[in-house]
This record gives sequence, C-alpha cells and structure tokens, in this order.
Amino acid sequence: MSTPTALPPATAAAPGGIRRARELLRRGLRRLLPGLFPAPPDFDEVSRLAAIQRSDLQYYMDIQPGARWHSPEFVARFGGFHPPGETRRLHELHAGDRVRANLLLLLLREITVRKVPGCLAELGVHRGESARLIHHYCPERTFYLFDTFAGFSDQDLAAESVSLGFNQAQQFTDTNLDLVRNTIAPLAETLVPVVGWFPASVTPAVAAARFAFVHLDADLEAPIAAGLDFFWPRLNAGGYLVVHDYNAWPGARLAVDRFRTAHPVAAVPMPDKSGSIVLVRT
Repeated sequence: MSTPTALPPATAAAPGGIRRARELLRRGLRRLLPGLFPAPPDFDEVSRLAAIQRSDLQYYMDIQPGARWHSPEFVARFGGFHPPGETRRLHELHAGDRVRANLLLLLLREITVRKVPGCLAELGVHRGESARLIHHYCPERTFYLFDTFAGFSDQDLAAESVSLGFNQAQQFTDTNLDLVRNTIAPLAETLVPVVGWFPASVTPAVAAARFAFVHLDADLEAPIAAGLDFFWPRLNAGGYLVVHDYNAWPGARLAVDRFRTAHPVAAVPMPDKSGSIVLVRT
C-alpha cells in the first residue's frame, strides 16, 4: 500500500496570491458598483430644476397650448385667449413676461367679445414689444402710440427727482420710431404714433377720441399721472386701463394711489413681474 504524498508546506508566496486576488476583486467591484449604486443626486441642482418646473407650471395658463393641463375641448367651446372659433395664437408674439402677455390678451379678448367701442392707446412704447401684441389682437382698431421714442424726458426726470428725493437715471434710449414700426409689423394702417412729451403731444384729434383699452407703461410719476387724468374720462364703459410697474416703480405707485384716492375706481393688482394694476371702467 503506497503512502499518500504529503502536501508541500505553505510558502511566503501564498499570502501574496491572496492579496493579488483581493486587489482584483476590489478593482472589479469599483467598476461594477457605480452602475448598481449610482452616486446620490446633487440636491441643490434637483431643487433648482424643481423650482424652474414649478415656475413654468405657474406661468402657463391651462388655456395656453403646451400647458400641462391644457384642454382643447374647453378652448374650442369658450375660445381660450380668443373668441370661440378664432385660430390665431398671439400668445407667442410677446417674448417677455408671460403673465403680463396673458393679462393683455385676456383684456383685449374682453373688449372684443363684449364689443366695447373705442380706440387703443399705449403711453410708453419703448421698442414696441407689447404694442405688437395689442395691435395684432385688434388690428382693425385705431392704436395711438405715445412716446418720445428717445427715452425719458428731462422734464419728467427732474420732476421725479423732486418727488422721490433721488435722481432717476435716463433709460430706454435704445429705440426710435422706425425700430418700433418694424417690431410691430403692422397688419393695417391703424397705427398713429404721437411723438413727443406727453401730454403736450396730444393733438385735437387725439383729445376727441374715445378708448376701449389703454396701457400706461411710462414708469415715472408725472407721465403716469398725466395719463390717468387724460385717458380715464375718455375710457368707454367696459374698457380697461392697465398701469404697468405699479409694484416696481415708486413713481408709478404714487401716481396710481393718488388717482385712486381722488376717484373711486375699481382696481385689481396683477401678479406679473413688475406688478401691473388694472382699472375697470364701469
């Protein structure tokens, strides 16, 4: 009977082999685990993206195509931003504040559906972005555009410094009448630019006009106050007067509040970026 061969004694190489195997295993796990257990999310980035998503949901009305809860059936029946049966999609014409654009569209819809007679007017046109939206909704209505088309007037800036106690910087000089016309791209010969310092620029024809919709976006106290005094008595019943920057520019706020104290008008503050306020003529 043969004697079994004895196993060789452990050598110094054996621990080295184990260490090598462990190192290979660690390398393999390092390659495998990231796929199985990805790194935790960057919560600051997730929060930022969630805030953007919430903002988009808030700024899209349900009647706007592309909104998460858009209902084509509702729009087909009631018209959305436009009277029923209208196929235009003018909400895309205004690249700025979406809430403000929606506000203007809905008020223009109201005067159209309810057949409120009168012209349109904007005091403070700058480069014509909001005027484009207004004109394209009601191209058949005479639309008066009041502006220096060269920035704030020195007279209004001087009055603002006295009223508010600080010097307001010159702004909105990056415009001219040709640029505004190109921006608006008129659909009809109904635009009437009124160039110069308001209210001295008012002509007898303008003074005799009646209005259905007025947009005051002159920022400073003096022109806003003059605009309220001029347009409110000429605004037809059912019409709207919108003052932009009510919750952004102190001069606009002071002018509107003083007017509301003197005249018991129905006024509704709006949540657009610069806080417009809507005055309703009853």
